[in-house]
Amino acid sequence: MNARTNIIIVHGTGGSPEGNWFPWMKVELEALGGHVLVPRFPTPEGQSFEAWREVFLRVANGLRKENTILIGHSIGAPFVMRMAEESEGPYKAIFPICPFTKTLGCCFDELNATFVDNVYDWDRVKAGAKHRLCFAGDDDPYVPLSFSQEAATKMEVELRIIPKGGHLNAEFGYLSFPQLLVEVELLS
Repeated sequence: MNARTNIIIVHGTGGSPEGNWFPWMKVELEALGGHVLVPRFPTPEGQSFEAWREVFLRVANGLRKENTILIGHSIGAPFVMRMAEESEGPYKAIFPICPFTKTLGCCFDELNATFVDNVYDWDRVKAGAKHRLCFAGDDDPYVPLSFSQEAATKMEVELRIIPKGGHLNAEFGYLSFPQLLVEVELLS
């Protein structure tokens, strides 16, 4: 991996840098020479797109976008899509994991609304990242597969569907994520 490659991993609602496959991914990518950041975003208290954007911009300050890969899980997926949309220059890549573009019709909607309450400018999302690839479980109880398929279609990217992957989190046994690691390595 090119030592100049930066990777920012964005957790989901109620998540943390210590959860799911994030610590494993950080160790693996750092061993390959990557500069990996897994910031803590306010959740559930204080969770809003603007609050997360503020944290992100502080963490990403000084990083060259063309050398930076964004990985977002759950609400982190629409968040990295928004960051690509807002970007004046393209990121190296974005990897939305279990992406969605609208409220889910569940208990997380109030917390997630500010991330998905505006329509995306899909041309800007696409222009904001040189490479894009989505992942989703075929049996995700939180983000319906059709929502992830819609997001991938609008971004004009492949959606890698993982059988019995659930929400691709610790609850479903995802303490590592080798499929994603391979894809990040390919861009290095």
